[in-house]
Amino acid sequence: MDISVALALKVAASAAVGLLLGLEREWAHKEAGVRTFAIASLLGTLSWLLSPALALVQFVMMVLVSLLINLYAFWKTQHLQITTSLALAATNVLGMAIGANNFFLSFAGAVAIAVLLSWKTELITLSGKLTEQEIRGALLLAFISFVVYPLLPDQPIDPWKIVNLRTVWLTVILVSALKFVNYVLLRVFGERGLRYSSLLGGLVNSAAMAFFLGGEMRENKDTEIDAPENMLLAGTAMILRNWVLVLLFSLPQGLQRSLPTVIALVPMMLVAGAAAGLAIWRTHPATSRKEKRPVQQIDALPGPDSTNQAALPRTEENASEDEESVEEQGEQKKKHRLRSPLSLGSVFAFAVIFLVLTILSGAGRVLFGATGFLIVIVAGALASAASSAVLLGEELTRGLVASSPAAIAMFLATVAGLLENVAIFWFVARRPSIGLRILLLTLPVIVSGIVMIVLLGIFRW
Repeated sequence: MDISVALALKVAASAAVGLLLGLEREWAHKEAGVRTFAIASLLGTLSWLLSPALALVQFVMMVLVSLLINLYAFWKTQHLQITTSLALAATNVLGMAIGANNFFLSFAGAVAIAVLLSWKTELITLSGKLTEQEIRGALLLAFISFVVYPLLPDQPIDPWKIVNLRTVWLTVILVSALKFVNYVLLRVFGERGLRYSSLLGGLVNSAAMAFFLGGEMRENKDTEIDAPENMLLAGTAMILRNWVLVLLFSLPQGLQRSLPTVIALVPMMLVAGAAAGLAIWRTHPATSRKEKRPVQQIDALPGPDSTNQAALPRTEENASEDEESVEEQGEQKKKHRLRSPLSLGSVFAFAVIFLVLTILSGAGRVLFGATGFLIVIVAGALASAASSAVLLGEELTRGLVASSPAAIAMFLATVAGLLENVAIFWFVARRPSIGLRILLLTLPVIVSGIVMIVLLGIFRW
């Protein structure tokens, strides 16, 4: 490319970066706008093209000028322009990046800065809603990902080559990240009711969700009618999570190895989802909300402060306002009971569980072959179904277990998780009739899995 054309492209790109950020500042009604930011970007590009040392000098001068302007504003008791000053300095650096042929870095940085500047209200609102536990959870996720993981050895630490600490910790990072993302979704959509909470909570931890739903029903009898459908939604989410984790961690070897597991679990998920939908349709018909009648209630004995007030009947509008108030109180109560799934204890507990399962499965495979490994997978699902699913996916990738036994093991582990959830709900809620109904609704899900396992055996997949 001709040198003149290359220089013209750099000048145009630098001006575009400055205009992008300057337009955002203009829309925010700041004094430094389109022209200021465009000139700052061009100044960085031109100074770098002339001499990197000159670019450094002009950047220091720009920082000093911005500092003096803010000090003058502070002395005049005016609003400081710290964010705009930093954005202006960053725009100058982006101009230097274009001068050094880093076009992608410059444009990506410009877009990121523009997003941060334009999302001021949203970010402030989000930071106000964050709890101390959530901030600690995000920091913990960053710590285990970028500090602990690089320090671990990337090779087996035992003579049987069973345990690779970096592989184990990578699994901890991935599952922890999934839990944290699901928690964020649960917190966002939890305001819309227990259905979203049950579905998203099943992705995080179905056993914990069963405990929560059982306690919710014991404290609030109004949730009794929704309990079966919510438990089925949590079970549906658990099954979805299990086969997705198996598929995700066995992808390096293609879909063929994990396909029998998916074939066995997907019908179970569909049956559970259909049963939940049927329960919702039967308990909450579309016309039920339209058949509310006015509630007439007359105060028998007016108080001493009501001499000029007649005893007024409560209309449907007043009743609906009371119901909305009760619902808002219930949602606030759910928010207070919701806890971030990421803490040092939870991460350490999952790491220990997964490490123990890895050691036991490896020892079982060495001592008893594939049968010992599959027994560990099924038994381990009672402690952590996600750990069993991840471990099974990794063993499929290594070719240490065949596809059909893996499908059977994951089916049995899923059944163990479903029955464990029913048992937890039964124990916490202490309502045998509701627990029995949930168990009966769970049986078709198990039967569908049995049918698929039998078909896989008949066709010798």
